[in-house]
Amino acid sequence: MKDEHGVQVKITMNHRGDPPGKLADAELHWTSGPLAGNCLIGFGVWEKRERPSEISVTMPSRQFLSGGEKRTFKLFRLSNPNPAPPDDAPRDVKDAYYGPWRNVVRLIAEAYTDAASTPVEEAPAGQASSTDDIPF
Repeated sequence: MKDEHGVQVKITMNHRGDPPGKLADAELHWTSGPLAGNCLIGFGVWEKRERPSEISVTMPSRQFLSGGEKRTFKLFRLSNPNPAPPDDAPRDVKDAYYGPWRNVVRLIAEAYTDAASTPVEEAPAGQASSTDDIPF
């Protein structure tokens, strides 16, 4: 697990290859501060279609129908009360606004890179391997 500023990233590799292009799932675990002991699940690490050597990170969201149209409600978003800068805003203005979001994406991408470079350990003969951390 990668740990930075009281947040750990847990990566679960997708060895099945289903759905195609999905490399791993990621979770954020808070280890200090008011959110200590809580986690947020639902992040995905994907290979980019146009550049398979690069990865992208998707944030947790839920789909819903509104007027017959499928829409997405993001569960993880910026809490900045200011409106997002326009597309033609200077780069430093955009970086200041989206910096926290990019830090989360960077943290997950680095944790995935570390996990992908770690060899997979085989379970001893006769024992089932499990990636679940569910205590029951």
